[in-house]
Amino acid sequence: DSVPCHWVELEVIKALYARDERIGVGMEMFQRPFQKEIDRYFRGEMDEESFLKASEYKQRWGFDWSLYRPIVEFCRKNGVPLAALNAPRELTRKISKGGYASLTDDERNQLGDIDFQVKEHRDWWYERLPKMHGQKDATPEQKERGYEVMTAWDDYMAASAAAFQRDRNVRRMVVLAGSGHVERGFGIPLRAARRSGGKAATITVVPGGDMEKLAAD
Repeated sequence: DSVPCHWVELEVIKALYARDERIGVGMEMFQRPFQKEIDRYFRGEMDEESFLKASEYKQRWGFDWSLYRPIVEFCRKNGVPLAALNAPRELTRKISKGGYASLTDDERNQLGDIDFQVKEHRDWWYERLPKMHGQKDATPEQKERGYEVMTAWDDYMAASAAAFQRDRNVRRMVVLAGSGHVERGFGIPLRAARRSGGKAATITVVPGGDMEKLAAD
């Protein structure tokens, strides 16, 4: 919910677009099954209010729309294709409650390939996630379910970005996602690059903070 963070995101998009218009933008804030609503809005087939309702933005993301509106409008007005990256909430919630094993074959097919065995990713998140969510005494089962949800998000959004880049024939994808999905590269960035055969660079926006610590990280 940081206005400066989203301002920087827009400036990065504008700068890349000025160098090469063949870019696409992917957003965690929209779930992939609603891609057709984004495309319809960009074609002028519905107004903004109808678009937000049709994409179920308020229920599925819910942060103040004004945070993201300038980014979406820049893309819409300049013909920059916009991708809905995120996994359907119904699937991630089911994993959270019953683990990946609780999914049906059809639900697993919807998610696509998920790699739960990236050692650096698992080592970094397995213990951290429950603490971040206030679960100081999380059981191994709760830790595993939390890790499975995080990994499903990362691999699904990576797959969304790589497929969109290919299908829309864009040279670069700018992915806007929470820092947890981006930091250290082993979430979305490297998983997307592996699928696309390209390279990934990450930018983390930190308002204020300890510059020495940031540099060390």
